Amino acid sequence: MMNRPARGFTLIELGVTLAVIGVLAALGWGGYSHHILKAKRAEGRAALLHVLLQQERQYAYHHSYQAFRPGVNAAEFKWYSGERPHTSAYSIAAEPCGDEDLRGCVRVTATPGGPMVNSAWRDGQCGQLYADSRGRRGADGGLACW
Repeated sequence: MMNRPARGFTLIELGVTLAVIGVLAALGWGGYSHHILKAKRAEGRAALLHVLLQQERQYAYHHSYQAFRPGVNAAEFKWYSGERPHTSAYSIAAEPCGDEDLRGCVRVTATPGGPMVNSAWRDGQCGQLYADSRGRRGADGGLACW
């Protein structure tokens, strides 16, 4: 009788291949998730600056800024950071700065996640991002988040 050479892969070869693929995927996931985090924060910062520009236009016409909350009194302002509310990382709101009124200063805040935007998005390191009409900006996690 003649012995035929075996065809295919052995279980050990398949196991080693899967282990290598798993290690490469684990190494790549860290870089990918960091990139997503930076992209979402950039989305929030861009939305803040866009709303501040709208607020300055509002001030030029009416000599007062306008407060709004996500989905409420926001007809003139975009209250979410992305293209659509349910895919946006941040909800946007505007209120007077500290003890001032809206004729003097407005503070725009981007809050990560929430019921009206992508509720799965969280940013435990930076939290809320904010900027005001006087040029101050920051985040709950510190200025490094900007």
